[in-house]
This record gives sequence, structure tokens and C-alpha cells, in this order.
Amino acid sequence: MSGTADRAGPSLAFAAARTALPAPQAGQGVQAARAAEGTGGDFSGRCFLFLQGPASPFGFRLARTLAGRGARIVKVHLCGGDLVFWPARARLFRGRPQDWPTYLERLMAEEAVSDVVLFGDCRPYHAPAVRLGHARGLRLHLLEEGYVRPGWITCERRGVNAHSDLPRAPESLREVAVTVAEPPSRAPLPEPFPRRAMWDVAWHAGFAALAPLFHRYRRHTLAHPAVDYAGWIVRWLNSNSATKRDRTARARLGEGVSYFLLPLQLEGDYQMRAHSSFRSVEEVVRLVLASFARSAPAGAVLAVKRHPYDTSLPATRRKVERVAAEFGLTERVVFIEGGDIEPLVKASAGVVLVNSTTALQALRHNKPLKVLGRATYDMPGLAHQGPLDGFWHEAAAPDPRLVEAYRRVVLARTQIAGGFFAPAAIERAVVGLVARMAEEARPA
Repeated sequence: MSGTADRAGPSLAFAAARTALPAPQAGQGVQAARAAEGTGGDFSGRCFLFLQGPASPFGFRLARTLAGRGARIVKVHLCGGDLVFWPARARLFRGRPQDWPTYLERLMAEEAVSDVVLFGDCRPYHAPAVRLGHARGLRLHLLEEGYVRPGWITCERRGVNAHSDLPRAPESLREVAVTVAEPPSRAPLPEPFPRRAMWDVAWHAGFAALAPLFHRYRRHTLAHPAVDYAGWIVRWLNSNSATKRDRTARARLGEGVSYFLLPLQLEGDYQMRAHSSFRSVEEVVRLVLASFARSAPAGAVLAVKRHPYDTSLPATRRKVERVAAEFGLTERVVFIEGGDIEPLVKASAGVVLVNSTTALQALRHNKPLKVLGRATYDMPGLAHQGPLDGFWHEAAAPDPRLVEAYRRVVLARTQIAGGFFAPAAIERAVVGLVARMAEEARPA
């Protein structure tokens, strides 16, 4: 099979018994389809182009529900991992990355695509799809993990995170807040990490098994999966010692010490790569610690929290310790590897971050916030607008009414209740997303 528009068929690994996309069947998401019936809307005449989704059955469950309500589905596989969670026929793109935009534009025209569904709008294969979608006036459903977590997923129309069309000024935010209805609060459904890890391994197994077929594919991640998995093994082997260190660190912070919190992010995350000017986590640490050494109150401590999915080797802890020593802050920097971050936010004197979702916790707990990257919440009344050096002394708590307006708009405009990594959470997300799609009669 050669070329860029072949269809995946039963002869391929992971493709046995694949047929055209079926409507939902009993025991295979029919509850989601039935629940969506009450949301109104008919998808007849709409063609949904599905690109890469999360490493889970979410994309296929969504597509099947849409097909059951009259939509036509076009799926393009870019690598072997994409086949793992899509038990139906799809197109294969096996061409060069530079040929992708031309292929995509032709496909959109030939199939009369009306909607595009993808996960991660900054991925190299997805960014051209977003640009073309906007140019052609298509409805875009740009998915990402929830801005509000747990229990929510993100769906944007213009772009995700700093690319979002959320209001960027306090006045605009307040105006929009009074016009939107906040979605009902629902208890988050559990999404056990072991299942998420298992699905991730399955995706990468498909990626590896079919790598020769997709030999021109370029990953969006910086680290090779083998390196990432090795990091998880190292973290597991060192978990007991890490727990002991964390117990000591949290006990120190609990002794009435005034501290600021720096939650770290992943170097490979597009929050860093596309929505900030930083090239590495160490660069962030160096900037913040240099400012802390110059300007922070003499008795203050800086708590640095490792990202829960950080598997970098060598350990991030050693990088932070080395930089702290350079600035004479060994006794004033506390590194925490695991555990819930919310208690740390709640007891802190303020939070400094690049553009993490931890910001929403800081706002909820009325904590001064300094944003170093590009984020929708970096505005007067929510975050400190002056230099970092002044933050340690001058930062004020956010405006509670503006925080409430921001929360209301974010939930109403960008969040869907549910999740990507557990069957019940997926079903809830599919119901909510299909309901929102049915309401979108025109592109934004």
C-alpha cells in the first residue's frame, strides 16, 4: 500500500475486522448516544474530520455517537498509534510532513468537511489543520485536558490556552460573564492513573509496531517514549525515598514559614514550547531563584513543586538544588516531588508560574499570582502585572469578583464535564461535547 490517501484495512496490524464507522451498539457507548438524544440537533449534512486524539477510546466513542446522529466521519491516521483506538476504516497519511498541508486542504475540499476534531492544537500536524480550518470557515473542536481539573475537558474554537479567544481585559471579561450560563457542577468521575498508563503503552505499542509503514511521521514530543518510560521506572524505584523527603519538606512548610510556590511544568509541553519564551525548566528555575535571591523578604522560603508527570533524567530535584546553591538559597528553597498541590497553594504567600492550571487554584484561594508565560488569566485584577522582582513585596490578592467572572466564563465557554481516560468519564464528556456541537450552527 503506497501513497498518502490509502485506507486502513484488515490486512494491517491492529486492523482486523475493521469496517466503516458503525452507529453505537448496545454496550458500546449507546448510553452516551441515548443521553445525547435530548440535546436536540441533527448532524446530517455535516462531515467531521478527526485527526489525532488522546491515547484513549475517546475519539472513536465521539465519532460513533456523531455517526449515529447522521454525521459523516473522515478519520486520518498519521502513525501506528492512531490505529489502536479506532476499530474502523480510516485514511492513512504516509507522506512527508511538508506535504501534509496540501494533502489536508485537498481532503477538506473533496470531502466537504464542515467540522474538525483534534487534540492539541499546537502539534505540527494539527497547527496547519487549525489554520486551514479558520481560512475555510470550518467549525473547529480543539480539545485539550481541562483548564479546570479534575472532572473537565477543554474544547475551544479558535485555539487552546494562550491561543484562546477568551476575553483578555477585565472589562470584557465582566461583560461576557453576565451573558453566559455556568454549566451545572458535577462530581468528577475517577480516572485511575494505571488505566491511563496502560492506554498510553498500548498507543506506543501500535506506534512501534507500525513504524515502518509510517516511517516519515515526526513525533510531537521532545523525549523518546523509551526515555519517558525509563523515567517512570526510576521514579517508582525512588518513590520511598521521595516520600520521606517530601514528608520532611512539607513539615517544614507547616511550621508557620512564609513561603511562595513555584509549580514546575514539563519541558515538552506546549504550555512551555508555544505559550512561553522559556526553552527549559532550568531556565525558569534560574530566573525565579535569581529574583528571589535579590528581592524576596529575608525570612521567606520558595517551595518548588515538581510536575506530577515529570520523568526527566537526571532528576529535576538535583537541577533545582544546584541552581539554589549557585544563588546561596540552599536553606531557603524547598523541593517537593509528589502529593496534592492544592494544600501548598492554600497555605502559600503567593504563586509564581509559567502558565499552569495551578493558577486557577491560586485564584480560587485568593493568592497573589505572577505569570511568566502567556495565559488568559494574566490580566490586571487576576495576576501581578509588574516585574517579578516587585512581586515578592508588592503583589496583591486577586479581585474576588473578577475571579468569579473568569471562572464563570471559562466553564461556560471552554469546559465540558467528563474526561478522556476512563469509560464513565469518556461517556460523560461525549454527551456534553455532542450537545455543544449541536448548538454550533455556524463557525465562530
